Amino acid sequence: MCGETSLSHKRASLTADVVVVGAGPAGCSAAWDLCVHGLRVLLLDRTEFPRKKTCAGGLTVKAVRALRYSIAPVIQRSLCSLSVSCRMRHPKRFKINDPICHMVERSAFDDFCLKKTVAAGAHFAVVKRIDKIVESGRRVALVADGRMIRARFLIGADGAYSRVRRLTGRFARFRPGFAVEGLVDRAPPSDLDMGFDFSRVAGGYGWVFPKAEHINIGLYTLRSDVRITRQDLVDYADRRIGGPAPTRITGFPLGMGGWRYRPGRGRVLLVGDAAGLVDPLLGEGLYHAITSGQKAASAVADAMDTGRDACATYAKGLMPIQRDLIFAQAASAAFYRLPGMGHLLLVSPPARTALITGFSMGLSMLDIFRHAYRFWFGLPVPASRKPNYF
Repeated sequence: MCGETSLSHKRASLTADVVVVGAGPAGCSAAWDLCVHGLRVLLLDRTEFPRKKTCAGGLTVKAVRALRYSIAPVIQRSLCSLSVSCRMRHPKRFKINDPICHMVERSAFDDFCLKKTVAAGAHFAVVKRIDKIVESGRRVALVADGRMIRARFLIGADGAYSRVRRLTGRFARFRPGFAVEGLVDRAPPSDLDMGFDFSRVAGGYGWVFPKAEHINIGLYTLRSDVRITRQDLVDYADRRIGGPAPTRITGFPLGMGGWRYRPGRGRVLLVGDAAGLVDPLLGEGLYHAITSGQKAASAVADAMDTGRDACATYAKGLMPIQRDLIFAQAASAAFYRLPGMGHLLLVSPPARTALITGFSMGLSMLDIFRHAYRFWFGLPVPASRKPNYF
């Protein structure tokens, strides 16, 4: 299967080896790997691309390295420094010679990834609504826009409000975080760093991400009981960077709680935000979206080749991600309970050295913590501990 289409004028039933619902980074990462393996992949989304996607658009080094292809054409800026403060006080600058984060505009990034995935062989189709999902012993069937779609496996990559998760009853302990972002339509000053202002909201932070021609600014909380309003963001932007007020303000949920996700048995796998795989400490979701999509694809391809249980294989593949999430959950509980003390620890010279070096190397927070002493004494990180991206 190859190309883009709508289901509205197609025959009453479609078949594929794998259906992937959601064409964001998680879905495209899964579909790309499945196509390379030679499987017939139907990739579904609710909208045509390019589409508006609410996201700060900061890609960590580890996320960029995890992708199977270069995204150089859509990177707007690569940043080697960041500023950290607490309630807009005591700012400290972290700087290194190598990039620590790459800035993209999400609609352009997602469209680029989708085109790469379609070029690899995926068949893309727009569906407005999935009404039903039925699993059987050897198949899974979807009813979407009145059409029946049958496949051997289904991968749910449809975000925090996942329709696949709700229709299949998987992962009842999912919980959302929340963020509000806006765009300031002016070219960022040359001295404006990527910035994190912790405890600007309870259980979270404010951020400033300079792009090519605008500034992305936002507020994030991991707590579902904390309300962030448009006015909160406008007030924060005025105090933080001044100038024109942010426009195109939108709010969006973040899928969390994924350290408790268990794929179980069957033919449906959840990835990315749908599986709650956002890091609660920093609110980063793209890296785990990409890698979980790849791990789901590997599990499905293995099941097609050998007959082994895809969900069991996927559960094993998720273990490193879930270990990182358990650490992030514990760290976020401690950090956001006493943010002033956490900030002092974060900006201390030993922590700054470990964090900035680890970020530039593309390490997870857990591995940075494990090997902090190596950064302090200039010791190499063991090769076995460096991320295996390919």
